Amino acid sequence: MKRIAFVSLMLALAVSISFNQASARAGVQAGGDLLRLLPDGSGVAVVDVQRTLTSSFWTTVSSQDKFRSAIEKVHAEFANVGLRLSDLRTVAVSFSSGGSKDFTGVVSGSFNQAELLTRLRAKPDLRILSETYKNVEIFQVNEVSKTAAQTDVKPSGNNNKMAFAFYDAGTAVIGDLNGVRASIDTRAGTRPSIAQNAKLAAALAENPSAAIRFAAEVTPAMTQGIQTGGVPLPDFSSIKMVFGTIDVTSSIDINTTLRHDTAEHAKAISDQLNGLFGM
Repeated sequence: MKRIAFVSLMLALAVSISFNQASARAGVQAGGDLLRLLPDGSGVAVVDVQRTLTSSFWTTVSSQDKFRSAIEKVHAEFANVGLRLSDLRTVAVSFSSGGSKDFTGVVSGSFNQAELLTRLRAKPDLRILSETYKNVEIFQVNEVSKTAAQTDVKPSGNNNKMAFAFYDAGTAVIGDLNGVRASIDTRAGTRPSIAQNAKLAAALAENPSAAIRFAAEVTPAMTQGIQTGGVPLPDFSSIKMVFGTIDVTSSIDINTTLRHDTAEHAKAISDQLNGLFGM
């Protein structure tokens, strides 16, 4: 399965499988509420999907040939499981210190869950395995050969495989198996949420109305891995946090703040970057 198809399908999975609708409560919609379901980590992002999809910028991009085919492919993958992008409302993601591959996401939306479950189980290249963890059913996604049988059994011991669970009829959590379990612990109050991380919460609150908000504590490994491409970039090792917003109206408006350990280091990097921009 090609990467774009797999990514879109995984997002569809996060919002498409229901468990025990009889006990469902009202869906969690606001980004702040979703953050309380995410385990603490070193980075966080919140995306207002509806604001992005209804912007004039999205309309413009969707009409351009170089983007249209990719967007149409994502729509097709969603439609293949009975889902539309417009069904999604808000996505919140937390990242662990291990990097962007170690993430847990919570998605709110509106979906026909029975239809989506039926379609996913009918796919010959997917096997949905399940377990119950603290009274929440977790589904683990396995890609298999098209000739393999579709059965529900206990998930394998590979905790790195994609997994997801539903908290109610409109709120789902997605990540690897450990990440989903961590979210369930967070929801139960036995593990701190990323909403309780004072530094990240304060950074996100700088512009609460933006379509996309992000914040991350910077580690030495992150700054050492910056690719310069031959450009004489300054030493970013003094950066302790990066946060900002990406807003969409008729264009993309990116606002990023780098927080340093000292004012002197901040000024030095600012002068170097301004010099590069001037060039």
